[in-house]
Amino acid sequence: MRLATGVARAKEPAIEDPNIPPGAATETGEAQTEQAVCYRHPGRETNVSCSACGRPICTDCMVYSAVGIKCPECGRLPRSALVRLKPDRAARAIAAALVGGAAMGFGILILQGVGLFFALIIGYLIGIGMGELVLSASGRFRGRTTGAIAIAGCIWAYAFPYLLTLGVDIGSTAQRVTGGAWVAIGAVIACYVAFQRTQ
Repeated sequence: MRLATGVARAKEPAIEDPNIPPGAATETGEAQTEQAVCYRHPGRETNVSCSACGRPICTDCMVYSAVGIKCPECGRLPRSALVRLKPDRAARAIAAALVGGAAMGFGILILQGVGLFFALIIGYLIGIGMGELVLSASGRFRGRTTGAIAIAGCIWAYAFPYLLTLGVDIGSTAQRVTGGAWVAIGAVIACYVAFQRTQ
C-alpha cells in the first residue's frame, strides 16, 4: 500500500499558480539565460568580463595580464604605473649600459669604415643588444625609465669611439666615417630599437 501511494504521488503533475500568466514562466527563463554582449562589439555574446572593471568583453578585446583578462582600456595601463623600478636594479641597468656601451663603441671603432648599408645593420644590432642588456640588468622591467637608460647607453656607445681617440687620431677617424653621416643615422636607429625593446 505504501509503495502504491508513493508511485501515485510521484506521478502527480505540478500545480500551476493561477495568478501567473501562462507565458510569464517562459519569459522569466529566457531573461535568466540571456548572455551578456561585448561592450565594444554589441553583436558578440560573451561569458568573459574584465577582471578590473567587470565589463563584458569578447575574444578580440581580451588583454592578458598577470592578474587576469582585462578590457583594452584597463589593459592599456603601463606596468610602471603599478610597479616602480627599484634603485638597485636601476643602478645595475645603468652599469650594464655603460659597460656594454663601451664594448659596442669599441666595435664601432673597428667597423666604422664598412659603409652606410652596414652602418644601418650595426645600429639595429646595437639597439637590440643594448635593450636586452638593460632589460636583463633591471630584472626584465619595462617602462620609460629603462627606455631612457637604453637610449643613453646607445648614445654612449656611439660617443665612446670619439672619446677614446680624442687627441690621438681624431682626424683620421673623422675621415673614415665619411663626415659622420652614417654615425648619426646608426645612432638614431639604435636608440629607437633599444627604446622599443624596453617597453
